Amino acid sequence: MNQLNDLKLIDDLTSELYNAICFEVGSHPPVEKLKELFIPTANMIRNDDATPETMTVDDFIKSYTERIEDGTIQSFYEGELNHITEIFGTVAHRFSTYETKFDLTNPEPFSIGINSIQYIKTGENWKISGIVWNNQNDTNKIPDKYL
Repeated sequence: MNQLNDLKLIDDLTSELYNAICFEVGSHPPVEKLKELFIPTANMIRNDDATPETMTVDDFIKSYTERIEDGTIQSFYEGELNHITEIFGTVAHRFSTYETKFDLTNPEPFSIGINSIQYIKTGENWKISGIVWNNQNDTNKIPDKYL
């Protein structure tokens, strides 16, 4: 396959990633889909604090589902604003700038940040091998080249 086709597959995989966690009030996200998108040993790391929070895909699904079921999260949207993707052979990396909303009717995002997503090619397809994210804050602003 050529690199343009690989980039299309990675774009599609990234869209599926975001779609798997988004949902409106009264519904549930297809979060179990994450198990198909990631390799079994993948890690998901929130790196907003002094100590990174590392979890497996199963840990993330469990925690996210619990917060939905107890009403902590009633709706959620995370979407890609911009990205830079680099591919070398059977590995790829994407800096995916995102916005997050808990109230889908509010035009202003709750937060924005960057997902650093790593991919590996498995046969003719791509899978996510890991993701690390960091939200923007007052002292950690996203550079213009990622917006």
